[in-house]
Amino acid sequence: MRLGFLLFPRDTYSRAEGITLARHSQTLHRDLNRKRPRHRTLREIDRDLEKLEVMLQEFGGKPARATKSNNRALDDVINIQIKRLLNLREKPHNEYWNAELDSTAGLGAQYILMMHFLERVDETKQRRIADYTRNWQTEEGFWTIHQGGPGHLSYTITCYFALKVAGDSPAAPHMVKAREWILANGGAMRVGVETRFLLALFGQFDWAGVPPIPPWLVLLPYLPQLPDLLERKTVSIYDLSYWCRISLVPMSVLYETRPLKKLHVDIDELFVEPTEQRVWDYESYTDPGIISLGGLIQLGAKFVKRFEGTIGSVIRKIALRKAKDWILNHQDDSGDWGGIYPPMMYNLMALPQVGVAKDDPRVLKTWQALDRFMIDHGERGLHVQACVSPVWDTAWSLVALAEAGHDLRKPEMQRHVDWLYSRQIFREGDWAIKNPDAIPGGWCFQFYNDFYPDLDDSAVVLMALLWGGFRKGKCMRTEQVRIGLEWLLAMQNRDGGWSAFENSVNKDIVNHIPFNDLDNMLDPSTADVTGHVLETLGHFGFTRSFKPVARGIVFLKKLQEANGSWWGRWGVNYIYGTHGVLCGLAQVGEDMSQPFVRKAVDWLYSVQQDDGAWGEDCESYRHKELAGKGEATPSQTAWAVLGLMAAGEVDDPRVEKGIQWLIKNQLPGGGWREDKFTGTGFPNAFYLNYHFYREYFPLMALARYRNLKCGLPTV
Repeated sequence: MRLGFLLFPRDTYSRAEGITLARHSQTLHRDLNRKRPRHRTLREIDRDLEKLEVMLQEFGGKPARATKSNNRALDDVINIQIKRLLNLREKPHNEYWNAELDSTAGLGAQYILMMHFLERVDETKQRRIADYTRNWQTEEGFWTIHQGGPGHLSYTITCYFALKVAGDSPAAPHMVKAREWILANGGAMRVGVETRFLLALFGQFDWAGVPPIPPWLVLLPYLPQLPDLLERKTVSIYDLSYWCRISLVPMSVLYETRPLKKLHVDIDELFVEPTEQRVWDYESYTDPGIISLGGLIQLGAKFVKRFEGTIGSVIRKIALRKAKDWILNHQDDSGDWGGIYPPMMYNLMALPQVGVAKDDPRVLKTWQALDRFMIDHGERGLHVQACVSPVWDTAWSLVALAEAGHDLRKPEMQRHVDWLYSRQIFREGDWAIKNPDAIPGGWCFQFYNDFYPDLDDSAVVLMALLWGGFRKGKCMRTEQVRIGLEWLLAMQNRDGGWSAFENSVNKDIVNHIPFNDLDNMLDPSTADVTGHVLETLGHFGFTRSFKPVARGIVFLKKLQEANGSWWGRWGVNYIYGTHGVLCGLAQVGEDMSQPFVRKAVDWLYSVQQDDGAWGEDCESYRHKELAGKGEATPSQTAWAVLGLMAAGEVDDPRVEKGIQWLIKNQLPGGGWREDKFTGTGFPNAFYLNYHFYREYFPLMALARYRNLKCGLPTV
């Protein structure tokens, strides 16, 4: 159990700090007792952080943020939003923020199917999830992966199947519409790999059409001792992104055991082809050429598929036992796996196949964990979220409030700061496989995800903790920040950038695995995460003369698009990526008059809309010509304004126009309306509507504008 698992009441914070100190001391002793010397880079990081206390004092001595200006309308909007954001704290304890996350109704549909697969059907939940699923169906009859987007065949078939299982008649108008759209778009034979897999478990798709996922995948070793040239030509599960890895292991168990759950309904009517004309096969989604490593992988997959029945029983038993051990060893104490819905579903379905009872305490904890993902919308139904985002939402909310002049050092705000400290993770996760020398100390996105803290959250949390102060009697704060910074710096990739979760999960060879039809199995360095890390380092006082910062800037320059923008991996899209980079560059003291920066500024202005706002559709990931184009949103307008102000554009009339758009479009009680999805899970496959993006990012932009107009530099 980590410290973050304990939600301490206010009168036990001193005890919490004592536990943290003990954990930190154990971590350091473990590190010092290692037989191998610490990596040279980590020794350099230790030296770089020797003056951390001085840096923290310097930050605390900077001018307070403005609370009033000569712009009455601006001040009113900011004050209204401060009050609203404080009211949005999670009740009843008001310790953190935790917004609803819209994604796709397909997750609820999967939950219905899972209940039937495991013969654990809660009729009330099923009825209410079905209600929510119907409410997300479009007038045309399909389901989408983002608001206003095109129909998504795989999720539409999943929703249709789940609703039919839940009792909806195929003759009902909404089912007829869905079926007609599905057949008009190729039918069930054209679904994606994961949907094929799920349908096969219910006998609705032949396993011959599912790419192989052998359980001996977990037996493949990670061999860091190999020379780089050879190491990059080998594959283990640790070369796959965490979100794929933690689902694929239980999926490999299901693939090998192939349990069949026959239901009272089928979806035969969703196939265009008659039964006798269906050719069960799977496609390769890339074409690397036969004479290439990728081609050999695809050829090997075909070989495995053809001869998978000949695998010896001994190897099969060993592989399944290893997979079972891996699954159970990666479960959080809270019952979660990876803090996201898909692996929790697949692990629940896989464990009975390897002898874990359905009433095992570890299984029951997972059902309870999934309950935490659900939001009751009354008549609209029960929403099954992909995950929860309390750490992310709390960190950004605190940064926005601090920028608006709301002092986080006040006693009533310290509960939020202490809550973030309590969520720090002091145990090794999968990231340590490729970075064994780094000391753990990051933060995750969710309440519970010990094995997979991420760099983006850790960077923003550290930024928020700076504003929280380091008063007397809170000696452990400095130490926790130190270890958090050390982990952040130790996780820099060789290319100079930062990825989301782990080091060196970027082998091109993985792109040719047949199961990778969504092209989301890698976790490479990205511009947006790197920009956030640089911004955080800049707040601490590090500048472009600092080696990790200099390497990060070189990486960002290489990644810039021809039009001057940066692609956004975790937010939509080029507006998000560009704003993150510009804010990071400015904070570390980069010369913002350089041509590459001005090119980014010109691009942001070029996509500004006539009314002063900015907007970008999720389809820009699929169609690059849509970069920076789409319905105006408050979050994307705020990002663009923040990026431009970072580049020194605060006095430009076009920035003023963007600010005026935010002022005019604030709702009477605060907040802004934003139906469009501006968060990215997996480009072209999974998007998110963060309900609080439209709350804290506009506040941050307006507050920073006020500070700059009042002559206060960014701190």
